[in-house]
Amino acid sequence: MNIELNQDGLCLKRKQVVKVRGGMGHSVVCDSGSVWVTQDGDPRDIVLRAGESFTIDRNGLALVQALEPGSISILRSAAQPRAIMAAALSRRGLAGAGLAPGAVGV
Repeated sequence: MNIELNQDGLCLKRKQVVKVRGGMGHSVVCDSGSVWVTQDGDPRDIVLRAGESFTIDRNGLALVQALEPGSISILRSAAQPRAIMAAALSRRGLAGAGLAPGAVGV
């Protein structure tokens, strides 16, 4: 995913849609207003209000639509590198060597 936003995030008009491709593991943060988030193949409707966030948890297209004027930020999840490292350790069998996946710090 390659999105560059200024420090103020992305301002949206009512009903404006942002398409996010390749965003798995990134968080959509509603800085002001409210937005609706939906992901390809996901039956959930996620509504975010100012101060709330949602981490994209599926591959494919995600849509973010403003329900009212506001702004969003899209951030890489801090937990993502830790989860990747834990999975790698588990696959390599290092967890049995005294390195529990939950104990890995990144």
